[in-house]
Amino acid sequence: MPKYLIADFIVEIEPKFDYLKKLCEPFLYEGERSADFSAIPSDSYLNSLLSRMVEGSTIDEAEEFATASIFNRKIIHRGAMLVHSSVLVFDGKAYLFSADSGVGKSTHTKMWLKRFGSKAHILNDDKPVVKIKNEVPLCCGTPFDGGSGIANNETVPVGAIIFIERSDDNFVTIPDTNEIVQRLYKSTVKFVNKSDGMSLLSNLDNLIRHTKFYVLHCNTDDSAVDVAYNNIIINCK
Repeated sequence: MPKYLIADFIVEIEPKFDYLKKLCEPFLYEGERSADFSAIPSDSYLNSLLSRMVEGSTIDEAEEFATASIFNRKIIHRGAMLVHSSVLVFDGKAYLFSADSGVGKSTHTKMWLKRFGSKAHILNDDKPVVKIKNEVPLCCGTPFDGGSGIANNETVPVGAIIFIERSDDNFVTIPDTNEIVQRLYKSTVKFVNKSDGMSLLSNLDNLIRHTKFYVLHCNTDDSAVDVAYNNIIINCK
């Protein structure tokens, strides 16, 4: 069975459809390490999921979503977690722009690419993983792209996690711990039992202790990039 190295976990995945096969190719592992776990959805789960997805969704999309869901639940117990976000890599650090669906996280990170060209790139546009290693927060790419097609196999130190809020004006605030917990919980996999919940709380605590957090209130004008750069990036160098 194929094995893949994702966020430093060896994962058995058996893609059945072309979409997931292509996404997983850069993560293929041919070394000697044993698998840490498998992420293989059953046919019945795929068909059930597809029946509940929006009209026009394909079985390929259902497989990607189902495999990601299994993966993200299993890593909770291994000190890692999904943060639903668009990840911009700039000056060697990863900046995770997280927001509710439709707010415009991908729209914002694309503005950075337009402004800075080859100095910036997108690591993952939907489902990156964060973990702490040797007291350093890391952002890890995954094959799970949420349909964006951007899912690179990279691991980069985290500069900051930035929550985006729509606003007429562009400005930055620093959230308190309660706000961070609420926003992170909205952006990660939901636990289904007490064990999941305890592991997730431990991950949240560890991440908060090692990571900078900001809220970017912004519109879609190019000046939003200037505000983010001057108030966030400069503080994270």
